[in-house]
Amino acid sequence: MWFNIFILFFGALMQSQTVLSVWTCTQDLDCADAEGAFCSAGNCACPVGQQFIFGNSLCANAAPYLTSSCLEDQQCSRLVTNFECRGSNNTQEGNCFCRDDFHYQDGRCWRSTDYGEACIRNADCFGVKKDPFSMSCIASTSTCGCADGYYRRQAGECRIIAPAVGHSCVLDEDCQFPNGRCNILTFSCYASVGGLQMTIPKEKAVETQKLINPMAQQDGGSVNIPSQHGALCSATNNCPAPYVCSVFGSCVCPVGYYWSGRGDFCYAELGSPSTPEQCVGFLAEVRNGICTCRANFFFEEDMRNCIKVARNLNDFCLNDVMCHTFGTAARCTPPISPWGLRHCECTPGISVWDEARSMCRRFVGIGDACETNSDCLAGNLEINCVTNAAGQGICTCPPNTVAENGLCLSSGLVLGASCQVTSECTGTANTECSEGVCSCGSGYLETGGICAPGIGGSCTADAQCVIANTVCATSGASQTCQCADNFIGVNNVCLPALSDLSSNCTVTEQCVALIGQNSECEANSCSCIAGHHFRDQNCWPHTGLFEDCSRTSQCFLQGMSERVVCRNSMCQCSFDYPYSEELHTCSSATSITMGSLFTFLLALTYLMSH
Repeated sequence: MWFNIFILFFGALMQSQTVLSVWTCTQDLDCADAEGAFCSAGNCACPVGQQFIFGNSLCANAAPYLTSSCLEDQQCSRLVTNFECRGSNNTQEGNCFCRDDFHYQDGRCWRSTDYGEACIRNADCFGVKKDPFSMSCIASTSTCGCADGYYRRQAGECRIIAPAVGHSCVLDEDCQFPNGRCNILTFSCYASVGGLQMTIPKEKAVETQKLINPMAQQDGGSVNIPSQHGALCSATNNCPAPYVCSVFGSCVCPVGYYWSGRGDFCYAELGSPSTPEQCVGFLAEVRNGICTCRANFFFEEDMRNCIKVARNLNDFCLNDVMCHTFGTAARCTPPISPWGLRHCECTPGISVWDEARSMCRRFVGIGDACETNSDCLAGNLEINCVTNAAGQGICTCPPNTVAENGLCLSSGLVLGASCQVTSECTGTANTECSEGVCSCGSGYLETGGICAPGIGGSCTADAQCVIANTVCATSGASQTCQCADNFIGVNNVCLPALSDLSSNCTVTEQCVALIGQNSECEANSCSCIAGHHFRDQNCWPHTGLFEDCSRTSQCFLQGMSERVVCRNSMCQCSFDYPYSEELHTCSSATSITMGSLFTFLLALTYLMSH
C-alpha cells in the first residue's frame, strides 16, 4: 500500500513542477551558494533536467536511468528505493545501480529473495543466477520457486525448458523431450535418434508490432526533427511520444526504456515490450514481443546486455557468471600465469563435477535439507532425500550403507566395483580403492578374478608367487614374493642379472645392479652416464686433479685415471706418475727425463750460438 501511495505522490510531483526549488530569492545572486542555480518565480531552482546535490550546493544533471552518470546517490531517485551512485566521489562520476542485495526490475530496485525464501511478489525473487524472470513467488507457499516454463536443476537454480526440437538451449538437460540433445554450436535442441540429429528448419521470424515510439523509423532512426529528450515539460506542457515528464520537469523515456542518444528513440531494457529495432543489447533478442536474453543466457546488471555463457567446463571466461551454465557452484578461476588467462572450474571445497549432467554439484551432505535426490551428495555418491515426520526432506544414506566421515559406505565390494574408500573393497582379498575402483593392491596382480601376490606381495609358499622366476622368501618377520637368485625385479618381471660388462642388457636396472646407480643401458651395453667414469666395478662422478675426494675410485684423469690416487683427501698424481707443470697432467718419469734433456739441449744450443 505504501508503495502505491509513494508512486501517486511521485506522479503528482512529475505533473506539478518544471524545476526543483529549495529556498526563496529575489535575484540570481541570492542563489549563488548553489553552483548553477538561479532565481525562478521567487525560489532558487536548478535548470530543467537538473537537481540539487551535495547539500544543495550544486546543480547536477538528473540521472533518470539505471547506469546513468551521477555524483550523488539522490540523483538516482528514479529507481525509487535502495539505489546508489556506485563508484562516485566528490569529483569523480559514478553510475546509478541498485545497492548490494537488491536487483533491478520494472524500473526500480527490489530486495533480492533467493529460492525457497519468503516473498510477496514475483519481482522479489532473484537468485545468484542472473535471470530476473527465472523465479516467481509461489502463491501456495509464499516462497520463491521456479517460474512457469522453467525447470529446477539443483537447489536455487531454475533454467528455461526447451520443449521441442529447434528451441534454444545451452545444455542437453534443457531439451526436455524424448531423446532431446543440445547442439552447443547453434544453441538449439535436436532429437538424437540412432545417433543421428533430427532437426527442423527454424520458423521465419514474424515482425513484432512496434509497441513504443511511433516516431521511430523502420531502421531505428528518427524523423528529421530535433530530439525532444530532456525538453521542458509540465502538467500543461506534455512530452511528445515516446517520452514522459519526469519529476525534474524534463522529458525522459518511460520506465523500462532508456534514451538511444540519437533522435527521439527509446531503447528497451531487458524484460520490456520491444521491437527488434529497440532491443539492441549484446546478445539480446526479441522473444514473444519482449526484449530478453537467449534462453539460459544470463542478464548483465545493467539490464541492457546479456552475458555470453560458457559451453564447456574449462572454457575461457571473464567472470563467474559466464560459468554458471554449470551451476552457481562453478566459478571463473583467478588469472593463471604467464598470460593471465582464466577458465571455468567447479569451486574447490564446495562442489564436484558431475559429468553426466554437466554440472558442478554442491556438497549437500548427510543430514542436510533437500527437496530431491539430486540435491544430495556424499562424496561423489548421490544419496537419498527422505522426508521426515515434519515433512522436511533430509539427505540420508541409501539402504545397506552406513554413514562414516560424511560418506555413505558399502561393504563386500569385489574387484572392479566402484568404490569410495578401501574399506569397502572386502569382497576380493588383497584389493584397495584406487581412482574410484576396487583394484589389486600394491604387490598384487589381477589373475583369474583374484589378486595374486606379485613381487613384494605376501606369501607362504613358492606356489603362490605367480610371476616367473619368483620365490617366497623370508624378509625379517614376513614372507614376500621375490625374484630368485641371479634375477632382478623390474615392473613385476624378473630379468636375468648380468655377470659382467660383456653381458648384453635390456633395461637400465640390470646395469644398476651390476655397476651402480650412475649407469645406463644403451645399445644393449652397460655404461656410465655422462659426467661419470667406470673404476673399481662402479660408476663414479668425475673428480679432477687437486679436487676433494674420499677414495681413489673417485679420481678421474681423461684416458689415464690409473695415474691418479686420493692422497690426503685430494686427487693427486701417484708417485709413479709425477705432476708435470708444463703438461698439467700426470706424466711418466721417462717423459719428464726426456723433457728435461730436450730443454737442456735447447739451452746449450742457444749459448753456443751466442
